[in-house]
Amino acid sequence: MQITFEGKTVVITGGTSGIGKASALLFLEAGARVIVLGRDERKIAGELDRHKERLFFFRCELTDPAQIEAVFLRVRQQFGRINVLVNNAGIQTYGTALNTDKSLWDQTFDVNIKSAFLCTRQAIPLMKAASGPAIINVGSVQGYVSQKNVAAYATSKEALHGFTRSVAIDFAPHIRCVGVSPGSVMTPMLEKDLEAYEDKESILEETKNIHLLKRIAAPEEIANFILFLASDKAAFATGHTYRVDGGIGLCIQGT
Repeated sequence: MQITFEGKTVVITGGTSGIGKASALLFLEAGARVIVLGRDERKIAGELDRHKERLFFFRCELTDPAQIEAVFLRVRQQFGRINVLVNNAGIQTYGTALNTDKSLWDQTFDVNIKSAFLCTRQAIPLMKAASGPAIINVGSVQGYVSQKNVAAYATSKEALHGFTRSVAIDFAPHIRCVGVSPGSVMTPMLEKDLEAYEDKESILEETKNIHLLKRIAAPEEIANFILFLASDKAAFATGHTYRVDGGIGLCIQGT
């Protein structure tokens, strides 16, 4: 099955590492022009040099509405339209309803849901003249099943499901909107989380074992699914969030 994005423009938030970076490279391979929004251009300096004709980095603080508006104005002026928006930016935060600081709650929602809202509202007018436009929201399996101590994170990711449905309903039939909810993925964010534990290997093994497939996904595995959902091969998919989670949370333990 060949997927092509020749002549199409793709915008990816949080595209300098992990799933976002892997997605950017796959869209490039498929022929797209890719605009990465993020804070640190150095993380993809080599890729920008190798793909200078079709890969662009626009610095943007994705919790700042003014910066987002300015960046999408630049996209309009430079490229005219957007075919695909991948709302991938996100942060993992920890705390219960009792001990989560209010500022941390707000930060979690600003990055994980508000940035998707702000980018989507800027992208939609640029999709009106585009062929087969699609918005992909990258959530987490923790929008369905959650570990302890992630009140703000899990709530923000479940909120993304409702946002995905609403965008799909309000802008059909021209614009599709779908979500992707990964399980554990070997990204810099996960590696940073592991640093908090003395026995990283046992935590890593435990994390693998809570998935039916007994392993952690590579970013490219999630990126492949994003590429498919954004393509015309998935043209009848809209409004739903798809779990790509190695079967986490499906099995009830015990005899």
